[in-house]
Amino acid sequence: MMCIYVARQRYDAWLVADRLNQLGIRAHVFNQHASSIVGDVPPDVAQPQVWIERECDEERAQRVIADIEAAEPAAADLQCPACGETSPGTFDLCWNCGSSLAGSAHPAISE
Repeated sequence: MMCIYVARQRYDAWLVADRLNQLGIRAHVFNQHASSIVGDVPPDVAQPQVWIERECDEERAQRVIADIEAAEPAAADLQCPACGETSPGTFDLCWNCGSSLAGSAHPAISE
């Protein structure tokens, strides 16, 4: 086994590990609850880590991680044309009324 990724947050480690597992690269998350010992040990030791089982998967895993890190940031929030509520830009339907947000050119206005 080898450490392939050190995450800042537990959920980042799980997202990477899940993606690797989906692609057939056996991955595990370690140190997911170790953040409370930062200060007693170096931060990189206590941060969540993703380990892969086989070293022969290292190059492929590194490419997957690079693709994840290079992904575009989340879309801007959208304002529902039907009710005016703000929904995340990745939603297809308004969280409040269920109306379609597809093709909505109304970005949410931050106050």
